[in-house]
Amino acid sequence: MPDNFYIADKLAANKILKELKKNLPDDKLLMEVNPGVGLLTQMLIDETKNDLYLYENEEKLFYRIANIMEKYQDRRISLKQCDFIALWKMGYLDKLDDGNRVEEIFHNVTRKEYADDTVARLFACVGSPKFFKDLVNSVIFQNGFLSAGRIEMFLCVPPPTFITIASSPLAGYFLYRPISVLFQILFEYEFLTKINKKLFLPWKTEPTKAPKMGKILKIDSDYMYLIRVTPRADLFKYCQPENLSALWFFVKQHLMSRKKAVIPTMERWIPGCGPRLIVNSKPSREPDVLFPKNVKDDLPDFLAPSTTLVTNNFVKNIHIFTQFGMLTPTQILSVFNEFIHWPEYENCAFVDVLEKALIKMHTKPDEVDDDDELSDDENEEKKEK
Repeated sequence: MPDNFYIADKLAANKILKELKKNLPDDKLLMEVNPGVGLLTQMLIDETKNDLYLYENEEKLFYRIANIMEKYQDRRISLKQCDFIALWKMGYLDKLDDGNRVEEIFHNVTRKEYADDTVARLFACVGSPKFFKDLVNSVIFQNGFLSAGRIEMFLCVPPPTFITIASSPLAGYFLYRPISVLFQILFEYEFLTKINKKLFLPWKTEPTKAPKMGKILKIDSDYMYLIRVTPRADLFKYCQPENLSALWFFVKQHLMSRKKAVIPTMERWIPGCGPRLIVNSKPSREPDVLFPKNVKDDLPDFLAPSTTLVTNNFVKNIHIFTQFGMLTPTQILSVFNEFIHWPEYENCAFVDVLEKALIKMHTKPDEVDDDDELSDDENEEKKEK
């Protein structure tokens, strides 16, 4: 699957423009990634008065956009040549040579605190699930995409990509992965509309290496999904910034296998903690659905609608055979919240293993297991053996 897609028809550009313009404040910065031949760019210039920042990687297309800009000297339009979708690579290179590549990308963007209003409204066509892994990491480690603050993103993605990040426990381990849980905890997301895939380029995609993926790839295979994704403004009410890396590691560790049982696994970190999860006198609360329309949309029934966050959504009738893969993201967040507030937490083995994992991630990122990719069931079973 290519990392980047380009709008190739005005019909697609019009559909996207319609969503981008909804409730758009006049002072909200607009950002477009890989504008291509400028179909949406021209519409944004014609139908909005907002400042517009453009990011194009292809040199031939870069100069085409530059020619469009020359006609609008009275507008504040910026154009940078960079691979915005691979922003994580720039961040990694910055760490190696103490550079400022990421800082340069957001040089003219007015910074805001995380809990403040979004700094911009961005549009991009994204083909790779790795983009969403980078989004998750940017929230966890407060860098990359969040260098200037929260950005409201309107993204065109292939259906399998959205299915990966929005899967519920009903989908099983085949689809419900660490990236699904982390994404749903860290971001609000809304399905907006379907757009015919023929209105984007390139048309051809590489065949999947997973033969069992056929049914998933056939879901709306003639379309792209337009979705809206926004980092949660109230995230720190439910997980303090200093606990985000622990949450990331907690989810990665405990959803690495569909067979990991909650209580036996937790007791490996803190022996004897099982009864605290079984006998919990705290009242439980279900999260609220944020966008009820998504529940009614013609989407697979194993997709989870975006919900509010809660840290007291406890599993009913939990027992020693209850598996992490059966828990919803807010239920996993609730278990994590209990875990980090137990008095034994600071001195338990989990903290030591977390520190080693963070050191490895920042020194040898290529060796960190990429267990978020959509893959065949048998691959997971091999890990178990």
